[in-house]
Amino acid sequence: MDNLRKRNWMRTGLAALSALLASMVILNIARSEELESARTRINAVYEKAFYETCELTEAISTNYRKLLVAGDGMQMQVLLGDISRETQGAAGNLALLPLGEETISATIKFINQAEDFAETLSQKLAGGESASEADYEAMEALSESAAKFSVGLSKLLERYERGEAVFGAEDYGETGSERLYPLTGQAGEYPVLLYDGPFSDGATVGDFQLLRQAPEVDRAEAEARLRAFIPVDELRYTGESHPEVDCYEFRVRSGDYAISAGVTKQGGEVLYLLPETGEEEVNYTEEQLYDIARAFLISRGYGSMEMSYSSRFGGILTINYAATQDGVTLYPDLVKVQLSMKDGRVIGLDAKSYLKNHRIRSLPQSAFTPEEAISRISPRLTANSARLCVIPQNRSEYLCYEISASDSSGEFLVYVDAQTGVERELMQVLSRDNGTLVM
Repeated sequence: MDNLRKRNWMRTGLAALSALLASMVILNIARSEELESARTRINAVYEKAFYETCELTEAISTNYRKLLVAGDGMQMQVLLGDISRETQGAAGNLALLPLGEETISATIKFINQAEDFAETLSQKLAGGESASEADYEAMEALSESAAKFSVGLSKLLERYERGEAVFGAEDYGETGSERLYPLTGQAGEYPVLLYDGPFSDGATVGDFQLLRQAPEVDRAEAEARLRAFIPVDELRYTGESHPEVDCYEFRVRSGDYAISAGVTKQGGEVLYLLPETGEEEVNYTEEQLYDIARAFLISRGYGSMEMSYSSRFGGILTINYAATQDGVTLYPDLVKVQLSMKDGRVIGLDAKSYLKNHRIRSLPQSAFTPEEAISRISPRLTANSARLCVIPQNRSEYLCYEISASDSSGEFLVYVDAQTGVERELMQVLSRDNGTLVM
């Protein structure tokens, strides 16, 4: 009987111990999962902070470069305000990175200097003073420093995207300084931050004006409109979407290309074509594709269009075209067209800006001659040409002279209001292997 009791107690004890061990295992697994989840969330914070730091320092460099050729105090005030926000954002993101303050003390000092100078000069201009020669020298130095720092960051970003643990524990020590270059030292060349044309993502003036009075079409009519717009070998309806306007969605096979397409319910206009695959083969020149794209747009009813800028990635060329009226370029009325360089086929389109903004405008008379507008830009720039255009800004539109100008560092586009003479926008033109672009 005693032996039986002992065996029962042993069974009970073993069962309890097994339950305890199982509970500990489950608890450890749960804690491991919690730790992994926490680690993932922390890494996401680091990654976001790092990417934003890279973007902000590129913007600081660009805006300091623009300051050197800004034509009036108002434009300088706008740029200085942008720099203040960008430096504050960069400082906040640097504080989130897992790096000791001593490790990046030189970087923080530079960011603070860039912010302090921007705020001081802004107050000076607000008081009615002008930028002095010493101010311009400081701008030049800050622009160069920001450029060096930014290109170094882009190289560090490349290493990070290759999977290197650039923010590992060893980075806290002295031996980690080289791995964190340029956060711990000086960098080298000018960075690259490219857009695909002036006002390619500019503000629009409201709803889809071109569709206001257009009747609604059914799915069959939308399909017929799409078939008339591009060659279609296969077509499948995939549903509806609402990217600012109600659309019928289709998946199209056109030659060798799979393309997603959206056709607006109101008006039956092709809103977008999105190629689902890339292309590398090149049989057409860019100049040949410019002509093909222009002819394509005219044949689809877009009317008079002028090429703005283009960019090339692999074997796909993206071209921006803006509508024109009486010789005036209408930048809000923009259409982006993508063509395959293998066979010259149109495989991509973004017509949102055009459908939102295009209309016959009552254009005002310019209060200035081209020569008078040119006289208002910075004396540091040499003007090459001037033409009238309409630009979007702050959800409004302005008739401006687009002045192509240059200095020893490169090309710029200056937009001078044709009514008031105010310098409304300043952009830098960059020529790269994939196209002539602006920022």
